[in-house]
Amino acid sequence: MRRPHSYITRFRCPQCKRAGSAKWEESERAAGGEHVSILKHVTDGFRNDAHNRIHCTSCSAQVVFGHG
Repeated sequence: MRRPHSYITRFRCPQCKRAGSAKWEESERAAGGEHVSILKHVTDGFRNDAHNRIHCTSCSAQVVFGHG
C-alpha cells in the first residue's frame, strides 16, 4: 500500500500576524480521479472548522491562502 503524499503550508494571520503552519495529506484518487487534501494538523494558536478553514485562536480571523 502506497503512503499518502503529505505537505506543510505556512501562513500568517491577516489580522494579528501570528505565524503558523498546517500539515495536509492527499487522499487516494476519488472516483472522479481527483486527489482530496485532508487537513491533519495545525500549529498551536490556530484551529480548523468543519470545512477545513483555519482560524486564529487569538483574534478569530480566518487565514486566507493565496492572493485575494
